[in-house]
Amino acid sequence: MKPEVSEKYRQNPNCEMRLGVASWANGNDAIKSFKFTSFDVNGKPTRMGEMPVEALPQALEFAIREGYITL
Repeated sequence: MKPEVSEKYRQNPNCEMRLGVASWANGNDAIKSFKFTSFDVNGKPTRMGEMPVEALPQALEFAIREGYITL
């Protein structure tokens, strides 16, 4: 993913929500994705395939506020 915007996850400051161009977009910047990211001991982002269910409300609010989706 090529992040465009991000914000800290309210329930765990060691995690971040990111919105941006999908890694599978193959040069098409219109293909967007969401990523829930944690950080290792060196502060580098780690790969996460899952996100906490509790993060869904914030994730939706974030995507709507940034204009990635609408209700």
